[in-house]
Amino acid sequence: MKKNGFIVRADGRLQTTITDKKTGKRIYFYGTTARELKQKIFEYQTKVDEGPLFTNVSDEWWEEAEPLLAYQSVRGYLRAKKQADEEFGDMYIKDIQPQQITLYLKRLGKQYGSQKTVDKYRLILNLIFKYAIETGYVTYNPCSAAKAPKGLKKAKREAATVEEEKIIKTTEYEWLFPYFAIYTGMRKGEILALQWKDIDFENNLINVYKSVYYKTNGVEIKGTKTEAGTRIVPLLNPLKERLIGKRPKNQNEYVFSDNGSEPLTAKRYETEYRKYQKYTGIKCTAHQLRHSFATIAFENDISPKIVQEILGHKQLSTTMDIYTDFRKSHLKEITDILNEKIR
Repeated sequence: MKKNGFIVRADGRLQTTITDKKTGKRIYFYGTTARELKQKIFEYQTKVDEGPLFTNVSDEWWEEAEPLLAYQSVRGYLRAKKQADEEFGDMYIKDIQPQQITLYLKRLGKQYGSQKTVDKYRLILNLIFKYAIETGYVTYNPCSAAKAPKGLKKAKREAATVEEEKIIKTTEYEWLFPYFAIYTGMRKGEILALQWKDIDFENNLINVYKSVYYKTNGVEIKGTKTEAGTRIVPLLNPLKERLIGKRPKNQNEYVFSDNGSEPLTAKRYETEYRKYQKYTGIKCTAHQLRHSFATIAFENDISPKIVQEILGHKQLSTTMDIYTDFRKSHLKEITDILNEKIR
């Protein structure tokens, strides 16, 4: 039975449906009077026209994105998402303009003073708006026209000091990991995932194709982060001499391990590194030893392009940043040599 164009249900309430233009699904409305039903339809259509709030889209994006992220990336991404929610959460996503994002980035610049941090927060915003375009919530990404603040500090991780490098090269008996890092330029996770079968002693090569990732429930081994990360690293003689006598019969054992069958846990690695730092007095990180390897290579006239391949940098510009620092640090030495030649 119908009343005023609406279906009358058995309980006496009125019912009608409309089709969602976006999903094609039928939306059902119920009310005790025709006026109430029309008001509900009007409110729904108004809401559809306005679109979702930023925070709703942000939550949808995070639900899809989080399972695909590397464990160590989750915390940083989530922090940036929460900051964006605080800034834009109660705004309709279609109403957000490039000028508002520019002001947001400017405030982040004043708050953190770091170009890297601002870039990360902008990346998260960009990903959320890309998701919004894919799902039909918006047709335009305002991040593309927003302006980033200028003059922020670009944080650089310098190489270990010359004194630290000397100490590492003479204390490998205490712990081999730093010695291994400085002579290969490999990332921490890549070294910890290394098995003896990955080291080709005959051809003096190390095959890099996997990395350790730490999760709350233990250790996980995945392929390298990028295509450039899968590579072959030279096995230099000083390292080869320290390794060759340590080779076990079982080549599937891990090079750095307590039992050979699995890599060091995060806690175990941190304990060993702190213990080594306390013994030797060094302050440098494992990542700084990658830069030390690059500096050693540059000092021996190895081209940046080759160093890029050995380090597994995706972009040559990353390697060139290290090379530029190397050149600046040797500027006085170069000046003295040129003055001597001119004289």
